[in-house]
Amino acid sequence: MTDYSYSFILLYSLVQGITEFIPVSSSGHLNIIESLYNDSQSRNLLYETTAHFSSLLALITYLYKNNSDSLKDLFSSNFKLVVISMIPALAMGLFIKILNLNFLSLHMIAYTSIIGAVMLLLVIKFKKIRIKTRSLKLDFFIAGLFQCLAFLPGFSRSGSCITAFLLLDKKREQAIKNSLLMSFPIILISFLSNAKELNLISLDINLLIIFIITFISAYLTLLFFIKYINRIGFMPYVIYRILLGLILLIYFS
Repeated sequence: MTDYSYSFILLYSLVQGITEFIPVSSSGHLNIIESLYNDSQSRNLLYETTAHFSSLLALITYLYKNNSDSLKDLFSSNFKLVVISMIPALAMGLFIKILNLNFLSLHMIAYTSIIGAVMLLLVIKFKKIRIKTRSLKLDFFIAGLFQCLAFLPGFSRSGSCITAFLLLDKKREQAIKNSLLMSFPIILISFLSNAKELNLISLDINLLIIFIITFISAYLTLLFFIKYINRIGFMPYVIYRILLGLILLIYFS
């Protein structure tokens, strides 16, 4: 396994943990970091697998300690809804894999970051524009369609889901809760798909650092995000994503 500087490992872990569950793109940020380090080998499958596993454990721990009802609902009343939400992503993922499509570029991340931010902004500002379906199954399916946008680097998975649920006339807290529930199988599938491709499971200090820092940063971010979202709203994330997109377009033009 290639040796990476500890600064890369530290930054990689922090960014993965902080950005996984908030309405900014974790994959987009990790791609930016890799480009800044100018290392074509930095996308290490074992590192990605460890980070996803750690993020998943952070989510389970958060739900267990702070919102156990949501964790119970995931395996009971909301299970069918979460499965329904996965259908578009599974179909899109299979389509992309068959055609071997690759959307990765910093310009793509810049544009999708801005577009995703504008979508969230419009839903926040124009509250009269709402879709009421009277069907939770249809709501989660529509949110699953929005979630497919995250196949484009820079489009936030959580941001797309939250945007969908706000558009579907869900309260802010419910939109976040639904987004977290939908993230569980997606992260699990990502972890399992990466783990399946690994021929050898080896432990080293880098993996331990990634696991610990990702877990702590993801858990603390969830605590902060849920606790203060009613106070700060989504506008800071909108502004950040627009600024990030503009900086990328200027810096990498």
